[in-house]
Amino acid sequence: MPFPTITERYGSLSGTGFAKESSFGQAVAATTFLPMTQNSLEADPGWFSPELMMGTRDAQVFNMYGEAKFNGSIAGPLFPSNAIELLVASIGVDAAPGYGVTGSTGTGSTTLNGATSAGATSITVTSATGFTVGQIIQVDTNNTTTPTTAECRKINTISTNTLTLDQALTYAHSTGVTVAGVVAPYAHTISEANTLPSLTIEKNVGSYQSLQFAGGRVNKLSVKTPVGNQPVDITADVMAQSVAALSSPTAISITNEIPFVFAEASVSLFGHSRSEAANLQIDLENGVKETYTYSQSHGPSFLTPVTLKVHGTLDVVWDSFTDATYGDFTNMENGTLGALTETLTHPNNGGSAQFNLPQVALSKFSNDIKMTDVIMSTLTFEASKPLSGTSQYTVQAVVSNSVYLPY
Repeated sequence: MPFPTITERYGSLSGTGFAKESSFGQAVAATTFLPMTQNSLEADPGWFSPELMMGTRDAQVFNMYGEAKFNGSIAGPLFPSNAIELLVASIGVDAAPGYGVTGSTGTGSTTLNGATSAGATSITVTSATGFTVGQIIQVDTNNTTTPTTAECRKINTISTNTLTLDQALTYAHSTGVTVAGVVAPYAHTISEANTLPSLTIEKNVGSYQSLQFAGGRVNKLSVKTPVGNQPVDITADVMAQSVAALSSPTAISITNEIPFVFAEASVSLFGHSRSEAANLQIDLENGVKETYTYSQSHGPSFLTPVTLKVHGTLDVVWDSFTDATYGDFTNMENGTLGALTETLTHPNNGGSAQFNLPQVALSKFSNDIKMTDVIMSTLTFEASKPLSGTSQYTVQAVVSNSVYLPY
């Protein structure tokens, strides 16, 4: 079974590289890297030996290889742009219909003069006045009820009122829609989907050699925002389909940015801002199932996400079991449903990441009572998907950074 082409990697000098693969094995243009703290991906060839009665006490005679597994964890800090591909691979898709990439207000504004189709590499506008070569423009706006879908592209050339774009448009657009110049930060809405993107992970060892794990999917993602002298951390448990050793690892180039820390976080639970909260952890379990077939390969032919479960914990300073404002214990007892939102924001437009869980229930309320310490309560929550309203998903992430193209 052929595996998609590898083009988009993350890594560190002594760690790992990642790649996003397209659904049809086509190359993706961008190459980015993820500074790592851990990469435990390894190859298990599935060695076994059947125990047979052969007139000898030896239990292991035949050396055989069955179901190979290429699994492990990747961990590192969460940055505004580094590692965002992991969020996309864990949740579903960036720039889904009605949730396209949008930029901040820049210079120049006009309208589309004539409809465009998906795949178009140029557009005709009513007036090109105010636009320049190399500028980022936004075509259309997001409207989930139509839906129309915003797209950001760079202007390669201008000929009268025709703008040639650096990449083809993903969606069709109607005549008369807005075309405007935009600047960073660019907002990416990562939406839930029943299928997940495939990744290739390049485990770079000192830029000497690397192991390239292809056809991988994220089985579980944990996002932790601990208080203390440590960054916000993400850990992805990955399952891949194959591995190859490379004598010439991909060259490493890391985006110059800093990760998020707890002091940049804010949490809202059941409609209330919780400034007394700490140590939020959100876990996404995709229930990826390995399927082995007669494909002339020991690795799994299919890695299929069959379920989605989102849950986690949040610590809060205890005040009262019957608190009239927050009412955590009462909410748990009554089975109250409400939203949980975490927002991480660098100062001075340095990027942000937001996690939205529109419907959660508290499944456990526990207190940690210790000498010489304040009393903390740990809230365990379970997320579910609303069947009505506009937020019909279990989890969504919104990221603002300097990347104008969809992941």
